[in-house]
Formats: sequence, structure tokens, C-alpha cells
Amino acid sequence: MTPNAEVNFLDLGMYTAGGGLPEGDYALTFNVLMFQATKQNGQTAGPPRLGVMITAHSLTDPAAEPRDQFYSMGSNADKVFAPNPDTGKGLVRIPGATGGTLNNSTNWAMLLKSLHDSGMPSGLASNDLSVLDGIHVHMTNVPEPQERAGFKSQTAEVTEERKAGTIAIVTEIKEDGKPWEGTGGIPEAAPAKAPVKAGIKAPAKVAPAAAKPGVKPPVKPAVKAPAKPVPAPAAEPEALDEETLAAYATDGLATVLGQNPNGVAKSSLRVNTLKYLTETYGEEVANSVVETYFADVASLNSIINGIGFNAAGIMVKPVA
Repeated sequence: MTPNAEVNFLDLGMYTAGGGLPEGDYALTFNVLMFQATKQNGQTAGPPRLGVMITAHSLTDPAAEPRDQFYSMGSNADKVFAPNPDTGKGLVRIPGATGGTLNNSTNWAMLLKSLHDSGMPSGLASNDLSVLDGIHVHMTNVPEPQERAGFKSQTAEVTEERKAGTIAIVTEIKEDGKPWEGTGGIPEAAPAKAPVKAGIKAPAKVAPAAAKPGVKPPVKPAVKAPAKPVPAPAAEPEALDEETLAAYATDGLATVLGQNPNGVAKSSLRVNTLKYLTETYGEEVANSVVETYFADVASLNSIINGIGFNAAGIMVKPVA
């Protein structure tokens, strides 16, 4: 049967009485999926489980590879719920299934509680994790619930080796890492490790304003020093012609999407594009791009379709 009813799984009231990452500071993204655990020899370990896969990007080591960590919703959750097929960021109820809550002793329930305990606003979201993508947190490994010690081997919920009996949870949400307030975002990867999707042109990062084929490369505002010490004029960005503004937008969007080849929430794309353009070309250029190309889906697609992505709903995904 096709799932169709969204589930408010980010509300703690939804939960009733079911290997961690190294301790450190991370920027997180979230995806709901069915995960098949495997042993080191490649053999499957138990049945697939419903849960949330977080991808943790180190905030202290830009050269570090992102780490994936799966948080299960329990062994029977997939009998009632399924990942939202349209977004991959929420749950839908399986038609005809009985039951309406999730176990509150699972790894995912512990992670969600730790987010609330660390200051995530109540009611921020009920059935979509996109609003949390790019959150900056400190994560610490804590002991798993004592009652689970006896059946740990049947309920292991890890994607890589970890210390037995611990779960990585959030102990702090950084003040400058709250996507719902317009901060946070995924840190820029080291140039040598920036992921590039096949068929997508990687943005040139050696020179901040990379030339695009057939497009006049943008020029940073106030590159040339004025004849006398006066503030950089604001008129230049306001007078940008359509072609130059599109070149700024292409550079910013291609840079951020090059770091998210599997797709990203539109809200996160907006925040990180604004941040990149502000740091690279200045605040007024960044604001002009965001106001023009994030005003509606058609405007955004006029740029990102050309680099292999498409915006639909709250997500921006690579074109199949």
C-alpha cells in the first residue's frame, strides 16, 4: 500500500515507554530511511530498520570526511510508518496499519530528546526534519539505557565501530548554529575533498569568482581601492545587470550544491548561498541574489536546472 498520511514524529508527545560518533562539534543533516545494517565482513545484520540517518560534518576539522550515524526508531516501527517518499525528511503512516506512537527508548528517541533538552524550540517542526539541516551541535557519547544491556546484540544500531553501550547525543546547540534563525549551515569542505556529482561542473574555488562558459565572470564590488578613503559605494551592486547577477547566483548556488550532491533543503540552500556570497562578494550582492532567485521556484530553477538540480516543494534535488 502507498503511504500517504504524514506523522508528527518530532513532537515528544508522540513517544511512549524502545555506535556513537566521537565526541565533538558537528553540523548535522537528517534523512529518514530504511537502513540495513551490515557486519564488517559485508553480511547483513538483522532486518532493515526504520530510522534517521544523520550526517555529521566536523566543525573543527574541515578536512575530515563527514560521518554517517543511524538512529533506529525500533524494530517494529516500519510495520506502522514509512519514510515520506516525497521528501525523505519525515514519516507517513502505512494505510491500514494499527498503532500510533513510537518507542521512547530507541536511539532516535534519545537523540530527539537531547535536541529538545539542548534548547530546540518546541513546535519548531512536527513532521519535517529540513528545518534542522545545518544545525551546529556538540555531541557526547552517553551510556545506553540499562534495560537494553541484556539484548544489545539484537538491537545494535550502528554504521561503524563504536564503544559498546554508548549512544551519541546532543549536549549543546551552538548559538551561531540555529538554521531556524538563519544561522548554521554545512561547513565548506577542503577543496581536495569537495564532493562532485557526475555531470555537474564543480565550482572553481581557487579563484573566488570562477568564470562560467558563455557568462561574463562577476567582479567583486569595490575590488579597486578608491582614490580617497571613503566607504565602498552601495550603488554598484544595485546597478547589476541581469547577466552579471545571474553569474553571481550561478557561482553561489553551484558552490553550495557542489557540497550537497545528493540534494538539500531549500531553506538550507538559501542560508548557505547567502553566507557564501556575503563572504565572497559582499552583503548587497548576496541580498540581491537571494531576493531575486529565491523569490519563487521558477526563478531558482532558472539557475540550478543548468547545473543539474531542480527545486520542488521544500527540497532541491539532483535531476535524475
